[in-house]
Amino acid sequence: MDALLLGRFHAVTTAQAQWLASLSTAPIDRVLCVITSANQAGTRRNPLELEARKALLTPALERTKRPFELVPVDDIPDPGAWVHYVLGRVKEQTGRAISPQTTALYSANRDVDALFQAQGFTVVAQTVEGLTPHELVQRIVDGRDWVSDASPETAAVYQRPGVVDRLRAVFHQKLLNDDGELGHLRDFGSYGAQMDASLRQKLDELVRWVKPGNIVDKGCGTGKLMVELSRLFPESKLVGVDLSREFLRLCDENTYATDDVALVFGNVIDVCVPAASASTVIFSSVMHEVHSYNEYRVTEIDRALANAHTELAPAGHVLVRDGVSPEPATWRLELLDQPTKDTFVRFAKEFRHGKGVEFKRLSEAVVELSSHDANEFICKKDYLKNWHIEVNEEFGPLTLSGWRTALIAAGFEPMHLEETRNAWIVKNRYEGTVKVTDTAGVVIPWPATNCVVVGRKPKC
Repeated sequence: MDALLLGRFHAVTTAQAQWLASLSTAPIDRVLCVITSANQAGTRRNPLELEARKALLTPALERTKRPFELVPVDDIPDPGAWVHYVLGRVKEQTGRAISPQTTALYSANRDVDALFQAQGFTVVAQTVEGLTPHELVQRIVDGRDWVSDASPETAAVYQRPGVVDRLRAVFHQKLLNDDGELGHLRDFGSYGAQMDASLRQKLDELVRWVKPGNIVDKGCGTGKLMVELSRLFPESKLVGVDLSREFLRLCDENTYATDDVALVFGNVIDVCVPAASASTVIFSSVMHEVHSYNEYRVTEIDRALANAHTELAPAGHVLVRDGVSPEPATWRLELLDQPTKDTFVRFAKEFRHGKGVEFKRLSEAVVELSSHDANEFICKKDYLKNWHIEVNEEFGPLTLSGWRTALIAAGFEPMHLEETRNAWIVKNRYEGTVKVTDTAGVVIPWPATNCVVVGRKPKC
């Protein structure tokens, strides 16, 4: 039986090295180690080039005392084809055909587990204590002690001349990299699909507040919202603004119901269209990023709204659909399964670039913490594929009353403020994994997954 390992492998921790060495006594004949994202380097997600990853990984695999193969695999845009793509690359490079009958997946990643289990593979679940590779790299960036938590080969790679300087240069970028792309470098396929999946609810919640004329979608992403807006408002001009050239490229490939569509590369915080030219300015699922990628400063939300006020013509509308924080309180979370318990431990340590959260553990399964932090955990606990990004974003930067205050401060007349709940998320992400109560044990209704905030620029 072969053991299949998959990962980006930008670091091997001491705990991981010990676990790999333990495979010397496992009932396996060979180790097939797939290095994913092999075509990416110099980013937060993949700071090391492929050869450096091979250098820190090879000695650790040698200590398994089993024959092994290193198989580099590039990223592909279609996650649905990923498993078959990986299997094909392994066969192409090693000559070995992977099948559920001959290979078991050794993994600690629930998303990867699910993909391979759907294809009939056995998953040997692994729990490795100690730092994760991402935490180790973050320690290096922050200048904290890290060598004792790294395998010797990992330490040797990161101690090469210039490596730490290059690493810190990448991690200290705020919004842009050298290519003008989003500095946090998402997996565009999964992120875009995630945003598009909520398109119908976005339309239902926003469209009645859209004022025809010159509609500006700030943070337009894949452009699917603009496609629908072009169909609903064919006489209007549409302007999509994004800080990602990759997303603007995807927007350009869409088919719109009008030819009057412009795409603008720009920061949604800034004034991006002529003053008093817009009838509607939309911020859909982008204000929490404005907040999170500017050191969690609410003043950047205020600036984005103030500049939207400048862009809007008198009586124009600003529309915000984003996360919302519950009003301040103390909540208890009962964590109902082991994966949720494990993810909470990671969240409590890693949230907001390692700032973490304060909580009181009442039992193995029950924790007590602020309503804001509890909501942040519930919101992001299932987004593991881009965890290194999601854990540093604050989905609910403001309460609903805070959004009202922000609208008024920017010069808008509040027209509509509403908390909403995505029924699919509640049913498939929340129910059965966590229970929310107050400190007396009284069950609290599920927190809102989003809010819709609408303001009008005064006519004069």
